[in-house]
Amino acid sequence: MTEEPVVLGDLELTRGVTIQMTAVGTLGLAVAFTLFGALYQTVIGTPPSLQFTPGVGWWTSALDVLVLVVLTAVFIVPHELLHGLAIRYYGGDPRYGVGVAHFVLPYAYATTDHEFTRNQFIVVLLTPLVVITTVGLPVMVALEWSWLLVPLAANAAGAVADVWMALTLLGYPAHVRLEDHKTGVRIVGREGDRPRPLSVTAMVWDALVGAAISALGVLVLLAVGGPFVLSAMGVESVTVGTPGTVGYLFSFTNTPTEISMGVGPAVLGVGAVIGLAYALIKSYLRVARA
Repeated sequence: MTEEPVVLGDLELTRGVTIQMTAVGTLGLAVAFTLFGALYQTVIGTPPSLQFTPGVGWWTSALDVLVLVVLTAVFIVPHELLHGLAIRYYGGDPRYGVGVAHFVLPYAYATTDHEFTRNQFIVVLLTPLVVITTVGLPVMVALEWSWLLVPLAANAAGAVADVWMALTLLGYPAHVRLEDHKTGVRIVGREGDRPRPLSVTAMVWDALVGAAISALGVLVLLAVGGPFVLSAMGVESVTVGTPGTVGYLFSFTNTPTEISMGVGPAVLGVGAVIGLAYALIKSYLRVARA
């Protein structure tokens, strides 16, 4: 007798997931911006410039920021259209819209009533990230359009919900069916298709969340709390790591002739270590509860 299909789960943007995605997206923006900028500088030989107007006053900087915001917002359109093209490729009829998850995370979406296999839906999820990145980076370098750095980094960071869903779906067998809707996706399969308590994909997401929250926490702690604590202790100068290298973490100077503070890329390394430890502990607790 054929086993009746059951609903295995609904992937939706709960408040907790929304907060996690905000943290991961923020870290993703910084990492993508750094990596894409390093690629541009390596190929072209000069650092990318994000200045669109002559530096003749404070208003020109504000105008530069406004231009970058507009460029980033415009890139949302091809992102969702690429979702829609992938949906059409698999026989669906896409619909588009926008929303704000729990008054925290604004988002745009492409949805359909069509049903997908797991692998089909993963293709739908990742198509904008893969296509825009693989096309945009060569264009940015070939035409020396350094302004593309910001929208490309924002597109990568904005795909965090797509990556989360893709990682989660990889924990299910390939034959499960996916029913999409604007706030998430429903997973339908057999009772035995439920993911095991110990999941590599769940560990990867937990590590990303732990790294993002840890890196942001360390950044705020060093940038805000560090100068106050060191000044109160009477410390005039301290440097952790070598400035200009990936091992540079923090520097602070407070003398009669100079007051300065800096935070380096080692913050990401600290976040990665803490994130991995968080993922291991959470996986252990998940198995223990099961």
